[in-house]
Amino acid sequence: MSNFLKRLSIPQTIVLAYAFAITCGAILLWLPLSSANGEWTTFIDALFTATSATAVTGQVTLNTAAHWNYFGKTVIITLIEIGGLGFMTIWILFYYYIFKQRPNLKQRRVVSESLSLSGGDKPQQKVFSIVRFALTVQLIGAMLLGFVFIPEFGITKGLYFSVFHSISAFCNAGFDLLGNSLIDYQSNPFILLVIASLIMSGGLGFIVWEDLINYRKTRKLRRYSKIVLITTSSLWILGTFLFWISEYKNGTFSHLSVGDQLANYFFLSVTPRTAGYANIDYANLSLSSIFLTIVLMFIGASSGSTGGGIKVTTLVVIVLVIYRSVNYNHSNILNRTISQDTVRRSFFIFSSGMLISVLATFILLNTETIPDGFGVEYILIEVFSCLGTVGLTMGLTPSLTVIGKIILILLMLIGRVGVMTFLWSLTTRKHESGINYPEMSLLVG
Repeated sequence: MSNFLKRLSIPQTIVLAYAFAITCGAILLWLPLSSANGEWTTFIDALFTATSATAVTGQVTLNTAAHWNYFGKTVIITLIEIGGLGFMTIWILFYYYIFKQRPNLKQRRVVSESLSLSGGDKPQQKVFSIVRFALTVQLIGAMLLGFVFIPEFGITKGLYFSVFHSISAFCNAGFDLLGNSLIDYQSNPFILLVIASLIMSGGLGFIVWEDLINYRKTRKLRRYSKIVLITTSSLWILGTFLFWISEYKNGTFSHLSVGDQLANYFFLSVTPRTAGYANIDYANLSLSSIFLTIVLMFIGASSGSTGGGIKVTTLVVIVLVIYRSVNYNHSNILNRTISQDTVRRSFFIFSSGMLISVLATFILLNTETIPDGFGVEYILIEVFSCLGTVGLTMGLTPSLTVIGKIILILLMLIGRVGVMTFLWSLTTRKHESGINYPEMSLLVG
């Protein structure tokens, strides 16, 4: 067994680590002790739920509030925490405190790869800092949510709901115990803004937060942090404005005050960035809002964060390269030239993500039933929601076929570990032939 693990590449180790966590969670959720009625849950639904939790997606075939008892819900939130912080992060803590041993070189490389750390970072120190930061933010979030949930549900249930939703929001999971997500809280901007703040905190990533926390001492931000903050803030603001344009004429939130409407439009802009909480039934949104949601889901959050998607920096590189190519200039940003390796990786991630989405959409169009009054967007939002580890749906998830569930399980796993990591895990190392062939000009465009 040890020889087998040693032969695994880093991408294969990451994928198998998440697969192991998902399998363990699925077995626990499959047992009668996890369901509210004390009966066995079908294994495919248990596997789907475990994958959705570990991949911090929030897509569910069973109502989380109604189907699972508190043991099952605790299993789900534990998987969310493992998936949000990263399986290898939890493993390093366990390995260090239980076995009292330092991680070896390969384990440190796996952690660095899974957390998107740079070569100069010390993984062990970063792991402790990440966990400390995450638990602190989650505790603050739970305390704030308790101001609403404890008076509404009582002390015990209110505390559990506060902790559950704080972890779920920070990890960008989108699981809820309220039955219909946050639809009943449209007129409660406090809940919407607290949840949105937790989503944004997890979605920015630890690298950015480390810079922000240390800014008072260093008085400077890394270029990566500047790019992420500028791009992410622009997407939040632009998304809020575009959702307002799309839904204002339909009177979607006309029953709310102006302040509550603004909070809801802002929440619509934040939650597709891999969070999955819904403040409205997405089947009632306009097609332009659905399209905008799909675009935001595909973009996702930041590298090294609890969110998924192709990541905002990938988007920046692609847009910059296209813009500079038209002007025949190098791809420069903040007085630096983007490396060709970064450009290749960005286009690889983008194109691979689109190809996987197209293939999954084609399969689901042949296996799933689209209700009257809906079109291909009914499938598209499901596909991009799972690949971007978001968790939004127009109603298809509970009625998925077995094939549909398997496809979405794969998409959620790919979305969590990353398109590049997943595809690399399928390959075996091969030595280059050492032969360089002459270049060829090929007519394109």
